Amino acid sequence: MGLSRKHYYVLFALVLLTTIGCSIQETRLLKLTSETPLEEKRLLFPVGTGVDDLDLSSLEQEEAKEKLLNWAKDKLEEKLIIVYNETEKSIKVSDLGITLDMDKTWESVLANPGQKVSSILAIDYLKANEVIEEEFAFLNRSPVDATFKIENDQFLITPAVPGESINMDLFFQELKKESLGNLPKRLTLKSMVIPAAVTTESLQALAFEGVIAEYTTQYDVSDKNRTANLIKAAQKMDKTLLKPGDTFSFNETIGPRTAETGFKDAYIVINNEYVKGIGGGICQVSSTLYNVALLANLTIVERHPHALVVGYIPLGQDATVNYPNLDLKLRNDTHSYIYFRTKVENGKLTIKAFGKPKGEKVRLVKEIEKEIDYNTIRKLDPDLLPGTVIQQQKGSKGYIVKTWKIVTDANGKETKQLLSRDSYAPTHRILRIGAD
Repeated sequence: MGLSRKHYYVLFALVLLTTIGCSIQETRLLKLTSETPLEEKRLLFPVGTGVDDLDLSSLEQEEAKEKLLNWAKDKLEEKLIIVYNETEKSIKVSDLGITLDMDKTWESVLANPGQKVSSILAIDYLKANEVIEEEFAFLNRSPVDATFKIENDQFLITPAVPGESINMDLFFQELKKESLGNLPKRLTLKSMVIPAAVTTESLQALAFEGVIAEYTTQYDVSDKNRTANLIKAAQKMDKTLLKPGDTFSFNETIGPRTAETGFKDAYIVINNEYVKGIGGGICQVSSTLYNVALLANLTIVERHPHALVVGYIPLGQDATVNYPNLDLKLRNDTHSYIYFRTKVENGKLTIKAFGKPKGEKVRLVKEIEKEIDYNTIRKLDPDLLPGTVIQQQKGSKGYIVKTWKIVTDANGKETKQLLSRDSYAPTHRILRIGAD
């Protein structure tokens, strides 16, 4: 027998009231507080309510909360096997800084009556780090920087060794995905590579490869004091190493020129005359180095010409020094180390610059603007017999000269740079004449 329209409406109303009643009961369950009347607190969780593997079906709120807390307490007392590089340690869950985030977990339970929800972990990252480091730090490996040494004018690199440590970030990322009831009994820690601060590749990029420039000047081996000064200065700057960006100071490298520092009397230029003085011969080393620097296309920061023409090097290519006032300074603006070697033997001073070849060619050209004749100066000398004439100093012309540096790159393109316009006074001829 079919239902009449009237009976149908009555039945629909009863179903609707039942549904609304259940919804109201669940809604009221979600809003229970300390001020909620006792009869409402006694409302039971629907069947199927639970957290992880914990069943909270048909329990009052307070019972369910207490059961959840006791369950969490037991779980936190359990031990996990932590594995790192085949080393295993048994660590209690709570000792790893893991706890149950009760507030968030309980909110999830109330929001999902009749359903199983996952517990939410709270992690004390600092505590976890401390415990893991204490247990496994001995298995970590610090990185070792790449180093180099120079042997037989070769740049030899000892490769870097990367370090290894526990990847705690990854560990925490994986841990946050878990719930208290589903924590794996074994957790494997992953390692991460710690690169060295100085890598093998970075040193390889800086390594010099061979001779990029050299220059030789000659000296008189019979002038013992001058030769000794030259050798001493050359030895002091031998094996000088400049990293990119470094500035070389000749005066700082050689130091004061005194008898106490081992330098001897030899001819130097004072007031446009050659006279005896401490350190004569050192300027030949600085001048030779200046030319090496030009040919290696290094940056010249400071350079000064002599007041007079010197015989051991072409016009415009000399570099006088006088401690501490006049200096020769070079800067390594290349992308590799620059390494200097000096050699003094058989009347020849040779300086070589090692670096990384760039396919450049450097040549120097000059223009003499003016020649200046010398005068003859006669000085009476009462120690000489009357009529006696002795040449004390040979005369030589003075000059004004321009010097250019022309660089040809690997593609054949030329760049011309004016280096200097130098003035050299004439060296006057000096005669000593016996007085009547």
